Amino acid sequence: MGPKMVKACGLVLVGAAIAAMSAAAAQGFKSDSIVQERQQDMKAMAAAAKSISAMFNGTSPYDAKAFKAAAETVKAHSGALLSSLFDGPVVAGSKASSNIAAERQTFDKLAVDLGVYASALAVAADRNPDVLSPEMRMQGGDVLMGGPLAKKRTAAQDVSSMAAEHAFHLMLQTCTSCHAKFRVQDEK
Repeated sequence: MGPKMVKACGLVLVGAAIAAMSAAAAQGFKSDSIVQERQQDMKAMAAAAKSISAMFNGTSPYDAKAFKAAAETVKAHSGALLSSLFDGPVVAGSKASSNIAAERQTFDKLAVDLGVYASALAVAADRNPDVLSPEMRMQGGDVLMGGPLAKKRTAAQDVSSMAAEHAFHLMLQTCTSCHAKFRVQDEK
């Protein structure tokens, strides 16, 4: 092998090494960006839930447009979009549990349920443009269905006739259930 051939082979090897490092860096960037996107979505949903909660608690005045916008925010970040953000292996810096892959159907159902409850809240805002009406409030017979890991009815069952406050509590319970089952808890 002549000097020109050695030099050419060396350049090919250097090029291959750079390409491999670039691919690894891109994978690391993709992992970082997916974790950041998840965190942004979770923060957006948490802020939306706080907004709705403040209206139910009376610490903020009821505003149907803001109520609906908050519900639509949760809806937009739930369902298939939420599920897609947790596809694939657990990435560094994430608090996502490896249980998601093993229990994909349960995770996906919780993601869909979240959207169903958020949709019910958006509909309630449309039906109540002026005031947070008594019909939006939970009544004595409304049951929360137990703790975060309790068996629940199907989200779509009776959601259209359910009080908005009940749908809100079930939405929060869905978040709690998902975090309890699929989020790695901080060690204290």
